[in-house]
Amino acid sequence: MKSNLMKKTFGILALSILGLAATGAQAAWDRGGQGHKQTYQQTKAYSQQINARQDRQMERIQAGKREGNLRRAEFRELMHEQREIRAMERYFSDDGVINSREFKRLDRALNIASRNIRAERHDREVRRGAYGHNSGFN
Repeated sequence: MKSNLMKKTFGILALSILGLAATGAQAAWDRGGQGHKQTYQQTKAYSQQINARQDRQMERIQAGKREGNLRRAEFRELMHEQREIRAMERYFSDDGVINSREFKRLDRALNIASRNIRAERHDREVRRGAYGHNSGFN
């Protein structure tokens, strides 16, 4: 008799513990869903910032080429740098999230690229055409 009572007591206790655990897991899952939405929005904001900066940098590079401020080699180096930053962004967003550390690395790379663009556009090296004349073409 006592053993049946003990079995029932342990059974009820075990079920109540499982019920509490399931409730806790469900509550944590609901909070995780909200966190996922927040993470998605943060990633989207980071991506928009990065893309806007890269677009402006590409415009500056193209303007430098049009105006003759960039030699062919300088143009290629700057474009290569932009491709590397795009590749880094793709690598970071492969898991669907760009976290703050990854954003800081991308931001630092964009800062360096911006300085390089400015340096190359203002270094007084001009494209030269045939016979040493300034040329509008490369």
